[in-house]
Amino acid sequence: MDTRTKIIDAAQAARIAQAGATVVSGYFDPLIASHAERLASLKRDGTPLLVLIATPPAAILPAAARAQLVAGLAVVDYVCDTPGSLSAEIPLEAEHAGLFEQLIRHVHARQRAAS
Repeated sequence: MDTRTKIIDAAQAARIAQAGATVVSGYFDPLIASHAERLASLKRDGTPLLVLIATPPAAILPAAARAQLVAGLAVVDYVCDTPGSLSAEIPLEAEHAGLFEQLIRHVHARQRAAS
């Protein structure tokens, strides 16, 4: 299956949100295992999971690339990398910023240990 078919535009995302999907937003920059685990914890049986891709300051990956990675997760039903004014009921951006800082500290510690 080409998971890129899960990537939808803002108009489609708005319709899906209005139909009762669980709408989550986040940076996913870069996508790490804890992001996948968190999304899995938010999935409710019978309810589509729509992920809106937000853009952090100084993004590592473009939104389209992050959307493709998130779309590859089985738990995710739809992804929108251009959400416009659509907002999430569950915003994860602050959580993702903290995870990114932890990742940076971990990488720096590993680099120092290898020296």
